[in-house]
Amino acid sequence: MHNSKGRKAAYRSRLLTCGATLAIVAACAVPAAHAQDANTAQQAPAASDDTTTVVVTGIRKGIQDAITAKKKSAQIVEAVSAEDIGKLPDQSIAESLARLPGIAAQRTNGRAQTLAIRGLGPDFTVTTLNGREQVSTNDNRSVEFDQYPSELISQVVVYKTPNAGMTDQGIAGTADLQTVRPLAYGKRALAVSVRGEQNSESARIGGMKNTGNRYSLTYIDQFMDKKVGVAFGYAHTESPYQTLKKESWGYPTCSACAPADQNLLITGGEKDAVDSSFLKRDGYMGVLEFKPNDQLHMTFDAYHSDFQELQRIARLEYPLAWGANQLEPGYSTNSEFVSAGTFDKVKTVVENYVNQRKDKLDAFGWNTTYDLNDKWSLMADLSESKVDRTDVQVESTAGTGPNGSGATDTVSFTQQGFGLTTLKSNLNYADFDTIFLTDPGGWGGPLASSRAGYAREPHVTDKIDSAKLAATRKFDSGFLSDISVGYDHTEHRKHKDGIEGYLGLPGGVAQASIPSQYRNGTTQAGFLGSSGGMVSYDALGLYESGYFTYVEETAASAVQKTWTVNETLDTFYVKGDIDTTLWGLPVTGNMGLQSVHANQKATSFYTDGTAAGVTPQSGGASYTDILPTLNLNFQLADDTVMRFGAGTTIARPRMDDMAAGTSYSTAVNTNPSIIGANKYYWSGGGGNPALRPWKANDFDLSVEHYFGRKGYVSGAIFYKDLTTFIYNQTVLKDYTGVDPSGACWADAAHTVKVIDNTVGSPYNGQWVCAQADANRIGTTSAQANGHGGYIKGVELTVSMPGELIAPWLDGFGVIWSASYNASSINPTGTNAYDVPGLSKEVMNTTLYYEKHGFSARISNRYRGDFLGEVPDYTNSLSNTWVHSENVVDAQLGYSFEDGPLKNLAFSLSASNITNEPFYTYQGKGLPDHILRYEKYGSTYLFGVSYKFF
Repeated sequence: MHNSKGRKAAYRSRLLTCGATLAIVAACAVPAAHAQDANTAQQAPAASDDTTTVVVTGIRKGIQDAITAKKKSAQIVEAVSAEDIGKLPDQSIAESLARLPGIAAQRTNGRAQTLAIRGLGPDFTVTTLNGREQVSTNDNRSVEFDQYPSELISQVVVYKTPNAGMTDQGIAGTADLQTVRPLAYGKRALAVSVRGEQNSESARIGGMKNTGNRYSLTYIDQFMDKKVGVAFGYAHTESPYQTLKKESWGYPTCSACAPADQNLLITGGEKDAVDSSFLKRDGYMGVLEFKPNDQLHMTFDAYHSDFQELQRIARLEYPLAWGANQLEPGYSTNSEFVSAGTFDKVKTVVENYVNQRKDKLDAFGWNTTYDLNDKWSLMADLSESKVDRTDVQVESTAGTGPNGSGATDTVSFTQQGFGLTTLKSNLNYADFDTIFLTDPGGWGGPLASSRAGYAREPHVTDKIDSAKLAATRKFDSGFLSDISVGYDHTEHRKHKDGIEGYLGLPGGVAQASIPSQYRNGTTQAGFLGSSGGMVSYDALGLYESGYFTYVEETAASAVQKTWTVNETLDTFYVKGDIDTTLWGLPVTGNMGLQSVHANQKATSFYTDGTAAGVTPQSGGASYTDILPTLNLNFQLADDTVMRFGAGTTIARPRMDDMAAGTSYSTAVNTNPSIIGANKYYWSGGGGNPALRPWKANDFDLSVEHYFGRKGYVSGAIFYKDLTTFIYNQTVLKDYTGVDPSGACWADAAHTVKVIDNTVGSPYNGQWVCAQADANRIGTTSAQANGHGGYIKGVELTVSMPGELIAPWLDGFGVIWSASYNASSINPTGTNAYDVPGLSKEVMNTTLYYEKHGFSARISNRYRGDFLGEVPDYTNSLSNTWVHSENVVDAQLGYSFEDGPLKNLAFSLSASNITNEPFYTYQGKGLPDHILRYEKYGSTYLFGVSYKFF
């Protein structure tokens, strides 16, 4: 494996060096070529204006439209545009965006799902659809891009600098998904595409498959002498994915080893799994435009997504060093680990898990602009975005007997490079006569020995309603070309029901045979260490049939998962567009100011971990943020611009961190500096409803040189001064409203029992319950605002068609970008804080060819190590270190350009060609201490499309 690591590093180096070399050669060679082409370069219309005759198609059209959007923007932006109607360059929006400068994707279940912009994770980015903030299907605010079919999106623009007129923006940036505008498109069109999909890995679990399909239809038309425009789109996706997964419990020191080896690390336990999953999504898009005259323009757009995902997991969980098992003599070691050995008497847990997600997402927007005269114009925009999500997560356990009473296993292990552990067991886990539904690990709970699993059914609703009004005054001369004044009122409500509990066997028995009607045969489990496989059964069917008994979990960790957050944001802004001359140079841009008043309230529960000790609780805050912005674009030459941006931005806190719920207990004060001496006080941990946003002062500078609309080179630097950061702290909390009997196990008079649950005896010489009742000020461990630090970086980009270098390279091209980021966040003054999403290096390389109807592209995305927000076993996000990765994608295509088959096209694409693993590790600087290792296989799609004009 160490040799493999070297080969992968060498491969990455060759691929990235190749792209960088081509890019640098192109940048150096192009001025002379451009001089000849400068007078003939065809200027593109604005990104939203498709009325000009299109002279290029496919890959080059997408590139040129994106370059046009970047070139004409008043801010620092990156863009990706559709290559054709209903065809972004990749299978998903996130994959397309992840190849833009300074942007990286994080994979979840093999799919690029969330984005980090300029080293800041998804919490710091706002995603909008046609300029309006979108809700999220997860527990927080970050949008999961697999909810939006790429076939229905015509362009995505990522704004890296703020603009006072944009009332939805984050510290990292704003990603705006845009659907087609039929009047701007200017002609009738109908596009149909059908693609088949296959994963390179076979489906490993019965009833699942490794093939899928995608088909889409887009229709655009204009009526009433182009006063009315309509666009409709439908995209259907059925996509399988397979995962081979290894999870480690961690790496304790080897106390069972010989004295000389007891400082070595050893695997504490392993959870090895295979899963087969299937995603089904139907997306609908509609746009209606009405422009009866030059004064009035109305646009109504709607989007709907119906998303379903089923994930079946087969897993063998081996308790090893942390399972009170016997390490046999004869083990092997290296400088850090016990590298090989054998454990005896292992109580293996046989697990059949199911995760099912269903959600419906809707977004509506109605925009009206009206020009009163040639000086004044008015705008009104109404929108709603909402989602309803329900999960069913069933963890069903089986084994040879309850709490290890059945046959135990002998498991040998080998520690490979990268810290991976390969296991080999001796017990047969594929025999339905010897493997029973039971609690082999002795995890117990309120069901005691009859426990056979755990289930969760979280339900999330999220809704954003917004109304925006603005007035604009134009000027014929002066420093400003116009001034806009606006007001935006937004109401955001998110609610989560965190329902979960224990599953027990009928009749309270300790073990039961798996009912025959739910048996699915055998799952091949060689990857899991069992050459004979393991039993496979329908855990979801068992659960939904009512086979199990159910006892709800009352622990604090479960109760705190139910919460509601309500936000009302009132934003006033003034923005002036700049069009002047400074130091002899034409200067454009904008300047402005926002005042954002937030009124937030969160409700959930206080809990002491018992059913009786649950008390509703709410809290909140009201505050105002003042956010200035400035964007200046200096036209250094005809095709060279220097952009400067500055402003203050905020990113609203995570909603699960704002929940008011707190676990609680009372204790003797051991830290008088907190609330004073000689007091008993309350303590707990949970949410912070008064949490305020992250806040930063941003500074950006970029220089961009364009070669007409065909290519460009650019360099940019940025600096973000994070004036406030959110991190876990111990802060004061008022526990008024909590029944102290829950904390003290006392009666209403607080005189019977004290905190140690001993009748009639004092604790530390005083009555704790009485003291706690008198004093309601305590502490809680929660996310809170503190001092920040900085994030800074450099971005380099070259987008170059070969024809600008030499005529014989006509049709070829290269796009290369690299970003280098650094941060220093030290909110406590003692320990540096790692920013989620920050990769020190991100590098993207694309080589393409397109001519005579043929097209080809190969792309590599490299992302360095970073602290990721990774879904855990409950689908909640947790911060975990993620190893660097290279993801290689490619596509081939042919489109008939004339004859009876004109506009018919074929395509073949492949993603994750090298089957790059995704793996997380235990802590910064410990890449060999792997916690999760996943491989997804490659995905191939073959498609046919046809356009009617």
